[in-house]
Amino acid sequence: MKFIEIRRHSKRERPSPHLTQEGVNLARKIGQTMGSYFRIYSSKAPRAIETAVAMGFAIDEICEEISMTPKDIEKEVKWGMNFEQYANVINKGYKTATYVKELAAFLLKLGRNIPDSKSILLLSHGGLIELATIGCVPDMNYATWGNALKECEGVVLTIKDNKFIEAEKLLVD
Repeated sequence: MKFIEIRRHSKRERPSPHLTQEGVNLARKIGQTMGSYFRIYSSKAPRAIETAVAMGFAIDEICEEISMTPKDIEKEVKWGMNFEQYANVINKGYKTATYVKELAAFLLKLGRNIPDSKSILLLSHGGLIELATIGCVPDMNYATWGNALKECEGVVLTIKDNKFIEAEKLLVD
């Protein structure tokens, strides 16, 4: 099996693109509990890059695909929706459904390059991670997953035989 861990960036104060000191401290704390990774990927946003560094990781690659959700799905989804609400939108089959299939295909492509029993880490954004999770493992009961991810929370996706088979939500205490 192979694993893709996707974490939301740490805390910032809008409109600043950068982490606050509280955000740096949170990322450091979470980073101390994390394992090692085969590769590290980040969104191009400064807050995601700064989160990876504060967690103690050097970034191997910046990925446009995990940087932002496309503008054309903003009419269908609203930032901060819970997992079940995102799943309901995806199940309607509009542009969001097409987007999550593309995102899942991108993540599976990344997964092909992971050695067995290894993990990669992606630093991304709220909304995108929820959509990616549902796109990769669509048959889970997301009604039990609750609210959207908070800062530094995330998901671990498990790949077996070149398919996503499981998702686990990672919470921050």
